[in-house]
Amino acid sequence: MRMKRRSFLGAAAAAASLPATLAAPALAQSNAARVLKFVPQANLTSLDPIWTTASVTAEHGNYVYETLFAVDGHAKAHPQMAAGYTVSSDERTYEIKLRDGLMFHDGTPVRAVDCVASLKRWIARATIGQSLDQFLDAWVAKDDKTLQVKLKKPFPLLIDALAEPAQSAFIMPERVAMTDPFKQITEAVGSGPYVFEPKEYVSGSRVVYHKFDKYQPLGTPPSWYSGGKIAHFDRVEWHIIPDPATASAALQSGEIDWWELVLADLIPMLKQDKGVHIGLADPAGYMGVMRFNELYPPFDNVKMRQAVLHTIDQKEYMGAVTGNDASAFQVCHSFFPCGTPYGTTPTPDMMAKPNWALAHKLVKEAGYKGEKIVLINPTDFATIQPFGEITYANLKKLGLNVDLVETDWGTVVQRRELKTPPDKGGWSIFHTWWTGEAILNPAINPIIGGQGGKGWFGWYKSAKMQAMIAAWLVAKTSAERHAIVARMQTLGFHDVPSVPLGQFFIHTGYRSSLTGHVRAPTAVPWGMHRV
Repeated sequence: MRMKRRSFLGAAAAAASLPATLAAPALAQSNAARVLKFVPQANLTSLDPIWTTASVTAEHGNYVYETLFAVDGHAKAHPQMAAGYTVSSDERTYEIKLRDGLMFHDGTPVRAVDCVASLKRWIARATIGQSLDQFLDAWVAKDDKTLQVKLKKPFPLLIDALAEPAQSAFIMPERVAMTDPFKQITEAVGSGPYVFEPKEYVSGSRVVYHKFDKYQPLGTPPSWYSGGKIAHFDRVEWHIIPDPATASAALQSGEIDWWELVLADLIPMLKQDKGVHIGLADPAGYMGVMRFNELYPPFDNVKMRQAVLHTIDQKEYMGAVTGNDASAFQVCHSFFPCGTPYGTTPTPDMMAKPNWALAHKLVKEAGYKGEKIVLINPTDFATIQPFGEITYANLKKLGLNVDLVETDWGTVVQRRELKTPPDKGGWSIFHTWWTGEAILNPAINPIIGGQGGKGWFGWYKSAKMQAMIAAWLVAKTSAERHAIVARMQTLGFHDVPSVPLGQFFIHTGYRSSLTGHVRAPTAVPWGMHRV
């Protein structure tokens, strides 16, 4: 990977290329201790965590919004905005009471009607929401403080669904939540610990939040997204610094406090700096993923997707994002994270080793006519960019007509939503990663779900896959559920809606003067303070 090594506070010529955010007027020294300067994983281009699955937008969402229930570090759901709930004897009606004193950032109280509108919007986009939709009869605002969930038949995973962290059921004011779920909201107003500052938001440069003085944290210790979210900083500034060398220098000099994702080749140097602490960003790790667009040629043909699958060597992909540190990744031929209950390799193992002869044979059998493949890839997301470069080289070696379109991550996030043909602004392949907890089981895992147009970008459609997910949801024993997942894995490696690229771990770095870091799948500021 090419990186420009330079001092963060270098000469004027270098300063011209630095983020404009850090050239802004400095805060008074007396206020500095109450400001957290943070470098996120990527630029924030969408403010809508329901519209997109981009992790950086989910991160923004966790600052601004709350959920009725939230998971702790053991993936157990707890009441968050909810004071508690009851379940009817037939398990078809849940009654959820809201906590006292919940307020939105605009000064209005949180009501059950806000929850109804928000959950209706969420259920249209979230993977587990679409599973729940098969069981749902109605969301009902019984009164301002009481939400009823009426089911057609029992759905034991309801509370877990409402607490799901990867595609969170964030609660917004009714007027905002009434926005079409397939269109982006234009106003970021929640009831979370931090208020988004729209006047200071400059995409590609800076995002600013201030502490919400009317937020009432729970009295329990924070764990992941649950518990008492105590905001110790009056102001949090996100500084978008795509160049890793610049971010590293800023962390060492103290110009920034926290760099979310530290590149592997910079870790040895940073570990020598006593002013910097290096730890795991997410202990559960990340799963690299290649995703195909099945709406258009050539990847509407399953044999073309299978051909690409047989070119994959996970060690090549994983080595590229971990600096070939074998301790920082593992080969994982599964659609679920290895080391978790469903993270097993099917037999036969379709990814046991690259098979170029078979890949060429499948391309020929598919009748490939030279259709252009548009591979969209970010230049400013260091733990994704190498994936696209490796795939591009493999596709060229396979003799395919491929165009590598390199842009910033925000543009990739916007473009992957498009269902237009690849040669008219659409796409054929993109790469990303998912946190391990986001794809633990069939109910939440979008990389294997077959919902078609309502599913994840790429729009894989499979009635067989959907039937197996439905069966898993109502299976009564662990053995039944494992048998269903085994069949799902077999179908997944035949249909190849996605290609798993391996499981890896990323480090985070922050100033040693900070303490109280709450580890979660995305970086969260609550609990963290300066000593």
